Amino acid sequence: MKIKSEEILKGLISVFKINEYRVEVYKKLMNMIHNPELQPFFKSQLDESETIIQALNPLMDSMENAESPLHFEDAKMNQSQFYFGMARASKNPRTVMVSCQFGDEYLVKMYKKMLEVFEIKTLPYLREILMRHLNNLQISFEKIENTILENIPVLRKKQENTQYVE
Repeated sequence: MKIKSEEILKGLISVFKINEYRVEVYKKLMNMIHNPELQPFFKSQLDESETIIQALNPLMDSMENAESPLHFEDAKMNQSQFYFGMARASKNPRTVMVSCQFGDEYLVKMYKKMLEVFEIKTLPYLREILMRHLNNLQISFEKIENTILENIPVLRKKQENTQYVE
């Protein structure tokens, strides 16, 4: 499949990179926060990112093998990737969760923008993948946001009980 629009190619590369970050970050969250109410939501986000990476992998491979003026490294970092990068670097569970929420929020906006560019007839496969991922993201995003808001006091109490040795 040959994609001619440079904007679409850059967007797909960004989606691929962001979801690679998301996989790492949601695995990290699952290891950091052992709350049974939050674990299924983190797992759903992890699974969702792994699914879109698998769906885009053949396309990324074909781009690397094609004589394309655009390369994987050419995509610029966007806000979503920035927040997931912050989450990757942080050791504070609340910072990681909040960074993930901001990253997901910007990812949803990015998907909506990309879907405006896609033509249904020329890229139905990619459009379908992004639509499905966007819908799942929005549903999970709302559930996670509500659950996190409910559990922040629990997380705060847990951190306050931690004693630091100087």
